[in-house]
Amino acid sequence: MTVVGKYRTGKSYILNRVLLNQNSGFEVGPTINACTKGLWCWPELIQNPNDPTIQYMVMDTEGLGSLEEGEQTDTKIFLMAMLLSSYFIYNSVGSIDEKAVQNLSLIINLSKLLQKGSER
Repeated sequence: MTVVGKYRTGKSYILNRVLLNQNSGFEVGPTINACTKGLWCWPELIQNPNDPTIQYMVMDTEGLGSLEEGEQTDTKIFLMAMLLSSYFIYNSVGSIDEKAVQNLSLIINLSKLLQKGSER
């Protein structure tokens, strides 16, 4: 399970509070400086409360659109997160802008390509 979205929008906070059910975990900071670089994986598998036989890995991602990195880095993070995840959460704060729609379109098109590739 992965959360991806624009930088400084609460991705790490969502993972900590909702998925890991704790106050700490993935680093969260009060400044505009990024805490997460690249992809970070939680060191333990999380057990599904509804079905104890199912476990999942939780990944946090570097925020997209950061001033420190370029669009090429954003694309790599986005694609790696999508390829490694069964559940992909796109986090957006406020109204959905054109860039968010483009990112979601990219996910849909890549998903279609991956499905076609797995059918062979």
